[in-house]
Amino acid sequence: MKNFGLILILLISNYSFGQFNDCSCLKSLDETSLVIKKAESYKSQIENLQREKEFENWKQSIRREIVSDSLSNYFCVGYLQKYISFIKDKHNQIYSTKKDFLSIIPFYKGKFDETTNINDGVSGIYYQGKDKIVVKKESDNLWYGILLESNSINWKKGMIKLRIHKNSDNSFEIYEFYNNGFLYYQNAVSIINGRIHSTFWNKDNKYYFNKNHKTNFKFENLNASFNYIGIKTLKRTKKLIRDADKFYKEIESKLDNQNLIIDLRNNGGGSTKQIQPLIKMVKKNKSIQKIYVLINFKTGSAAELGAFMLNKNERTILAGENSRGMLTYGWGNGAVSGQLKSDEITFDFSRNTTNKKFLKYENIGLTPELILTNKSDWIEQIIELENK
Repeated sequence: MKNFGLILILLISNYSFGQFNDCSCLKSLDETSLVIKKAESYKSQIENLQREKEFENWKQSIRREIVSDSLSNYFCVGYLQKYISFIKDKHNQIYSTKKDFLSIIPFYKGKFDETTNINDGVSGIYYQGKDKIVVKKESDNLWYGILLESNSINWKKGMIKLRIHKNSDNSFEIYEFYNNGFLYYQNAVSIINGRIHSTFWNKDNKYYFNKNHKTNFKFENLNASFNYIGIKTLKRTKKLIRDADKFYKEIESKLDNQNLIIDLRNNGGGSTKQIQPLIKMVKKNKSIQKIYVLINFKTGSAAELGAFMLNKNERTILAGENSRGMLTYGWGNGAVSGQLKSDEITFDFSRNTTNKKFLKYENIGLTPELILTNKSDWIEQIIELENK
């Protein structure tokens, strides 16, 4: 009887712990449904269009997912992100601020093969720099990315870095833990040619889509027919805007080749004021025949707007991969920010509307006319294409 009583206590304790975490996440969901009303995009997409009931039904579907998920205490913030993703506005962000982030990283409980050979288009070994995971199929529509190796001392073998779920339209939704513990939810993700798009994870351990700009502005004469301009950031500072003006004046006379590459990869945005002098400069330059604007999944906000404005020029070709999809709304001089009472969770929501006509690009991003692959250097791909 004593043993039975002990087992019963343990079962009740485990049940209570699970219920506590479910309840905590559900409480956070309820609170998020109140604070999201402060976002500019809520007013324009929900309130003004009288879609409150539809949004409430979406909330209830998220609630059911939380209740049925045994790992909901780990993926709670991801569910909150999924909930607010109903509103097309990537400036709406919600994230955990827990200092001990390792407490919210789950370990995979079962056995896993470190050299999986399953050919389902998703499973396999993936890399992100010095991090290595095995993506293991759990069920028909579910995969886990389990850590095998990491350069970070905080991350241990067996921790879950990714959760991938296949949608009914054959696209994917993913929950990704970054190395700093930040959990990020994305929907409508594609997994093609060994790469999980809109992430760094790929099977070849190659990163031709990535660009780490060493300086804010760079000009280079690549060859007799190509000039190159790299722009690291469009941050809204007086100094950077002055530096940009000076840079463009210095290079204006040097733009005498037939082709120009403007590299906006990894440019997270800021203010379009910084790029407007470049747009005017190339518009009046008659020696340039083609303008290639490079974008990737890290090109966001004002950098996307800059790419959009450059693309109005009939000589422009957008090249690379889809951009981030943050064109419609903005934070202005500061986001609508705060912290949930129910947990250590912070939110930053949009404060203003840039232009409603960009809503069709929100979350999806700008789609390039010229899709570049992860098989070779992107600039070399453009030059080789031009030389054919």
